[in-house]
Amino acid sequence: MVQIQAASRRLGGHQVLKDVNLSVSEGEVVVLVGPSGAGKTTLLRTINHLEEIDSGLILVNGQMVGHREAGDGKVSRDSARGIARKRQGIGFVFQHFNLFPHMSVLENICHAPIKVLGRSKAEATATAERLLERVGLLDKAAAKPRNLSGGQQQRVAIARALAMDPALMLFDEPTSALDPEMVGEVLDVMRELARDNMTMVVVTHEMGFAREVADRVVIMDAGQIIEEGNPKEVFNAPRHPRTIEFFSKIL
Repeated sequence: MVQIQAASRRLGGHQVLKDVNLSVSEGEVVVLVGPSGAGKTTLLRTINHLEEIDSGLILVNGQMVGHREAGDGKVSRDSARGIARKRQGIGFVFQHFNLFPHMSVLENICHAPIKVLGRSKAEATATAERLLERVGLLDKAAAKPRNLSGGQQQRVAIARALAMDPALMLFDEPTSALDPEMVGEVLDVMRELARDNMTMVVVTHEMGFAREVADRVVIMDAGQIIEEGNPKEVFNAPRHPRTIEFFSKIL
């Protein structure tokens, strides 16, 4: 589903990503963890070209993201339209919800399917209502985001991403902006997605979620992947000294 090949990214004089290689299989849940500044969010954002890599390649479903074949085996930067088209199959859930404040919950979810996918209002509405029921918020369809709790807003954001029928879901610390009592309701929705075999790449500090739901945990530090494996291996018997040091501070 996802292939990241020798991806590097520099911001100013800082090397944010250094020759990162990572693959994610269809139906797999991969959780990225590591200290702040490790490059986790940058790596996540490169998958749908919210951040542009300086070198390397990223493919989703066998298609290059941000680049295209230009002939004679050469690769060139993709057009804005080409990038937008490939993004349609990649759902992204942000840390701070990013809902349209002037729209109702239902309108937030219907907007992109109507404008981008060309669906009828009736079809988009039916899908939005089904998704709201799935995340336990059908009764909030007419509410504005400002009238929802943080946890409810994040569940709406997940429903909005799912309305585009993505093959891949990316989550950037989806619970870090929430009050502690609201974290569980968002993680429950993500657990259900994992049970339904949604392919997911998740940046999170919720180690309990990583232990329980991840098929693979990937540890990053200083822009590189330093260790990866199934949760039992990584949490119970970490090998890299930096992983051991990181876990000693948070577990």
